[in-house]
Amino acid sequence: MRKIALGFLLVLAAGAAQATELKQANAVYTVTRDGSAIGDSNFSLKQNSDGTWTLTSETKGTSGKARLLGIDVREESVFRWNGGKPQSVVYDYHQNSMIKSRTRHIEFDAAAQQAHSQENKDRFTYATPPGTTDRSTLQLLLAAAVAEGKNEITAPVAVRDRAEEQRYTVAKNETVQVPAGSFSATRVERTDGKAINWYAANVGLLPVKVQQISGDGSTVVLELKQK
Repeated sequence: MRKIALGFLLVLAAGAAQATELKQANAVYTVTRDGSAIGDSNFSLKQNSDGTWTLTSETKGTSGKARLLGIDVREESVFRWNGGKPQSVVYDYHQNSMIKSRTRHIEFDAAAQQAHSQENKDRFTYATPPGTTDRSTLQLLLAAAVAEGKNEITAPVAVRDRAEEQRYTVAKNETVQVPAGSFSATRVERTDGKAINWYAANVGLLPVKVQQISGDGSTVVLELKQK
């Protein structure tokens, strides 16, 4: 099973004229792949004693093939929150199943503007433009941009062996139905069609839904279940 890029969360707007403020939070999302249930994803966002933040998500296969394969995916990002934007410090990804396991570890050197990445046994070092984030905290960056009223978003995102520039457009609100209820949500779509996020003002800036295309072409959808 390809990597499920999970990750989002949990911001509250302090107003368009101010930087977005983070608050500690927890949330649960249902996860499907090509319409078939996988299980739930549990997210937590907490502030650390040194002022950094940790965003953690964990998805366990509890339905269908995912249950049989024993799928267990965990992401953890440690980052600083500067001026309403995340500054990644360390990113970790672990996927375990009966078929295979995959890990990715990225350390960010802000002073040298470099990232040091290891995926299983492969190692990479590459340049990171200012504002580079990881796959998980990208969701925080998008949420903050929506709160600030931006119509277009460009973000360099650290992946396996490079910083990949991703572009997003912000569309008008549309009605989104998820297990937690029905919401009027702002649609944020990646310009290459690989990802769509929805954010609803009446739940702060917690995404209510995320849809992503995996590397194998399958569609993974996360929908807010509980917050």
